[in-house]
Amino acid sequence: MIERGMSDMVSMVFSSIETVHSICLPGREGRFKEPFLTEWTTLISDLCDDIYNTLGQKHPFIFWGHSMGAVMCFEAARCLKTKHGIEPMHLLISSASAPQVVRKSPRSIAEISNEQLADKIRNWGGTPQAILDNKEIMDISVRILRADLTLVENYRFIVEDSFVPVLSCPITCFDGKDDLRDQEGWSEMTTGHFVRHVLSGGHFYFMKNQDNENQLVDIIKQSFPSNT
Repeated sequence: MIERGMSDMVSMVFSSIETVHSICLPGREGRFKEPFLTEWTTLISDLCDDIYNTLGQKHPFIFWGHSMGAVMCFEAARCLKTKHGIEPMHLLISSASAPQVVRKSPRSIAEISNEQLADKIRNWGGTPQAILDNKEIMDISVRILRADLTLVENYRFIVEDSFVPVLSCPITCFDGKDDLRDQEGWSEMTTGHFVRHVLSGGHFYFMKNQDNENQLVDIIKQSFPSNT
């Protein structure tokens, strides 16, 4: 289960996977007319049910998530394990701090203007120039980014003294050295193996960088010697 826009890369890595499923949240692409979700409980509950109804217990599966998508994959994995007793065979985390890391921002998302959000999209890189030059598409992109950042702002992960990881699957983290996240805490989210890899580049370290893509593919393949 991955985010849209990454299907080709993941399919190349896991050539024997029967199907690659992409997460499409409300307010995007084929669900464009649906209202954005900015509250995690409903989002994860719906996502968990959709994944279980799609995958059930028929096949092994992995999760890949980038940035906010990584946190979504993690919460969906916890929900699946708690509700249905299944979990991904591996959780791949990209450009996301560990869930217990407090996310601080000097201003709330509501205080940030649309133009400032557009500047964020430009500065992050990875967005084709044709989209950056298209005002209509950029307006849509800004609305989506505002919804995403509101979700990030609303996310809370409370670790109690008696916290025991729900997951037992391995967790592998990837990060760009120019936009490092606090990822070591992911090791506490599973009883399984944890490893972190830092590649050259920024938040979208894997886009338009063939060397990074090849390195990422090699690392992931080494994590799955059977390419299951």
